[in-house]
Amino acid sequence: MRNDWEVSIRWNVKLFYLINSRRNSFLDKFYKYFFYMGKSYSIPVYILIFYIFLKDFNFLKHFIASLLITGIIMPALKYTFRHKRPSALLENVNLLEPVSLKSFPSADSGYVFTIFTVSLFYGNIFPSLIFLIIALIIGYGRVYMGAHFPLDVLVGYFFGFLAGILGNYLIKFIP
Repeated sequence: MRNDWEVSIRWNVKLFYLINSRRNSFLDKFYKYFFYMGKSYSIPVYILIFYIFLKDFNFLKHFIASLLITGIIMPALKYTFRHKRPSALLENVNLLEPVSLKSFPSADSGYVFTIFTVSLFYGNIFPSLIFLIIALIIGYGRVYMGAHFPLDVLVGYFFGFLAGILGNYLIKFIP
């Protein structure tokens, strides 16, 4: 292991290996496709889920504002910390996707947790539950696939949550 602040956090490395080293052919195939739900081009799917349960587009301003905040925060943090991926820092990492950019925090986790947080403001538990499950599956998958440390995912969740809250605050100033 190389000397790095995130590698020096023992629980982070142990949990990474616990998740990443347990291989399962079903999960390998599942995450090969499902991880795309953590990408911005999945926005139409999320809008459709919102619309199915809410039957109107009142959420859209909050949704867009919050995702824009996430889209600013995540790259800013990635380039501030310039943290390397687990595969660059650890040995025996099962990497299931090509990775680029920086690792800390997980933008995919932040993105889906932003969507989950936005859903909390609209009073229907079903989309919130769906988005929470998707966020947890994506977060687990980022570690399973070898793209992120658990701490990357948790910090992504935290900033996604903040973006959803801040987006709700900002839309009060948008006509």
